[in-house]
Amino acid sequence: MPTFEDAVADAAEAQQAIRGLAHAMRGMSDPTQGYPVLGSLTWGLASLEFALTQLARFYETTAHEQAEVHGDRDAGRASAQRVAEHLRASSEFVAHAVESVTYAHNADSEISYAPPAAARTPRRAARATRTNHPAPTTATTPVRTVEANGPWL
Repeated sequence: MPTFEDAVADAAEAQQAIRGLAHAMRGMSDPTQGYPVLGSLTWGLASLEFALTQLARFYETTAHEQAEVHGDRDAGRASAQRVAEHLRASSEFVAHAVESVTYAHNADSEISYAPPAAARTPRRAARATRTNHPAPTTATTPVRTVEANGPWL
């Protein structure tokens, strides 16, 4: 549960939530779940963009005033400024991701999904004997053998 007051705790929780989402996505089989996930990711990315901008502002002000590197305040200020510049650049990259995921979300809003077609088994010519094996009702999906998300998840 976010605290809305403890940035360190909330950042750690966001990391765990995103990690959990990455794991949950591997087992997602209902294509209608994509639309709400895309919507949540759009808002989450927009919040990340804002958080990066706020963090850059923090490094340009509070951290900049108090920064030292081995007792050298000028070096500390220079380092704080580099951090702020990288955070601003990251915020811009995330802004592009927000735009792209928003387009995907909008495109998904146009899609309707039909249930998977039932798998058909070929009929045998002359034999009319029945077995007690039920016919498959859905097509199977190939199993991925390569872990796409890496071991860090």
